[in-house]
Amino acid sequence: MLSKLILLALLAVAVRGLNLPGVPVDFEQDDETLSAISQDIANKFSEEYVKFLETGVESSILKQISTQLAKSHTKKDMFTKSIAELHSADQFVMCTTCRSVANVIVETFRAEDGELNGPNAESTTKKMVLELCNRFHIQTPEVCSGLVDLNWPILHYIIMNSLADTRSLCGMLPIRFCKVKQNNFNWSVKVDKGKGLLTAPKSDVPQKTENDLNIVQITDIHFDPDYKVGASAECEEPLCCRLNPLGGVSESAKAGYWSDYRYCDAPLHMVENAFDHIKETHKKIDYIYQTGDIVPHNVWTTSKEGNKAMLTQINDLMIEKFPDVQIFPSVGNHEPHPTNIFGNEDVPAELSMNWLYEHLWSIWQRWLPDEAKETVLKGGYYTVSPKPGFRIISLNNNDCYIYNWWIYLDGSATSQPQLDWLQKTLLAAEKAGEYVHILAHIPSGESDCWTVWAREYNRIIERYSHIIGGIFGGHTHKDEMNLHYSQNGHAMAIYWNGGSLTSYSFKNPNYRTYDIEPVTYQVVDHHTWIFNVTEANELGANGTPRWFKEYQFTEFTNDLSPAGIDALFEKMAAEPDVLLQFWKYKMTSADPLVDAGCNERCLLSTICHLVRTVYDEPGRCNELKAKLKESLNY
Repeated sequence: MLSKLILLALLAVAVRGLNLPGVPVDFEQDDETLSAISQDIANKFSEEYVKFLETGVESSILKQISTQLAKSHTKKDMFTKSIAELHSADQFVMCTTCRSVANVIVETFRAEDGELNGPNAESTTKKMVLELCNRFHIQTPEVCSGLVDLNWPILHYIIMNSLADTRSLCGMLPIRFCKVKQNNFNWSVKVDKGKGLLTAPKSDVPQKTENDLNIVQITDIHFDPDYKVGASAECEEPLCCRLNPLGGVSESAKAGYWSDYRYCDAPLHMVENAFDHIKETHKKIDYIYQTGDIVPHNVWTTSKEGNKAMLTQINDLMIEKFPDVQIFPSVGNHEPHPTNIFGNEDVPAELSMNWLYEHLWSIWQRWLPDEAKETVLKGGYYTVSPKPGFRIISLNNNDCYIYNWWIYLDGSATSQPQLDWLQKTLLAAEKAGEYVHILAHIPSGESDCWTVWAREYNRIIERYSHIIGGIFGGHTHKDEMNLHYSQNGHAMAIYWNGGSLTSYSFKNPNYRTYDIEPVTYQVVDHHTWIFNVTEANELGANGTPRWFKEYQFTEFTNDLSPAGIDALFEKMAAEPDVLLQFWKYKMTSADPLVDAGCNERCLLSTICHLVRTVYDEPGRCNELKAKLKESLNY
């Protein structure tokens, strides 16, 4: 009977296409009205469900959800894809169901006589999750069991102590009308007023010179020490190329030697080959940016010691290959154990990530000043000035990640302090006459980056855009960019996404180099290097990958200022062939994706993603999509 509760808890991320009574037909109402209707339905739905717990009589609605959930997803999608852009009807159901779930959880976990309160809560919950896992094909029993074991202590603490009401919890979903109610979850950063809002796009960018700096970006390595050549690359778990099924592995399913296009991470010999190639090809490297995610995608079997060992191994390998180069890292969402989970200073010691921050300092300190120790130990972030007039700020922006459970405890306490620090650090840089690069693993416009955090971050970027030479990160495993716009719609800063060294999933391994002019430290060109997985695996252990420069960005435009990039996007909307070429590079020319192609919907999504740095602010996205539709239908 109680197993249905865990079903509801999963609906907030899994539900698709359900029809709850009272759902609007045309969704023409304003956001406030839709939010009120959603809350009313959620209250009725959760009330009915609690009665079901008491009586054992399952309503037709619950039966409908049970049937449709099993058909609404694949086993991988919830673990390998970010929240997709949904139609209004699906968004309404997701918001409403989330609110229903939160209502029920509050009553069954927090109430003294609640169904899931007391000393047996953990074992009861795990038993139900495993039953649900099998019944609704959520994932394999091993994955579900591992995730419960790793996440339960933190989740239980948050459920019992969160300051959030049901609307605030669900308001973190990237859905406009799923409104946040409490100030703790709709906070704002105090930003120095300075010159006020931008009145024009940022358009000044120097030309290339012989004195340009050369910065290499390596991101999303996802080294897998358990990668096995010839193991099955076709599995149901989130990560493959590790085990052989009892029935053996067909030839087509075997993991390649140099990596694999399917859901597999990077073997050590591929990582070593990549570093060797970088060292041999780029004789003048001023700095290396390592922008997070060294640990693989085995989210259900991680451990503290295992994660620390992998971080140390890759760090030591980089020191071995690049002994004379300063390396500036940032932390990714896969570094902690459990995956994605970063709390603030006040979380209970047994649940904190202090062990991770202490380890990061131990392996990073060779490149950082002593004063960086305080913030690395506090939250995995720091600032450093490698030369006069130039400052690097490395953020741990997993504070914005909606799969970081701690933001649901008290959103402002978890996510605001680092942004306050960022604002103060940029203000000090401005006063010192410094120009700045920001390292931030997660792009702020991703649907799984909390929009309140992204909104406040964007306010800070606007205030200091005149000194920000570039923002660098990864996370998406796509070779791409995002253009930041001011509150008045002016292009102001660029997030350069370095793709991924791992081939996970359906990508060719890649890294980037940047030409950086040495006055304002803006990007004047960048170059993406790849190897083709199909070609490399045909050689196997008897050869090495043929790394080559896939493209350089000045193939598209010589003006890499924010205003110039905005003009390029206008050109892409007017000339879809240019956008299609960009999409091909975005996907690192990977054989499976190039063969599948990019249809109209794909192109519209591609151009929209370029201009989204706060997910629920789609203004520029809608403008360019309208122009692109005209071009495609011409």
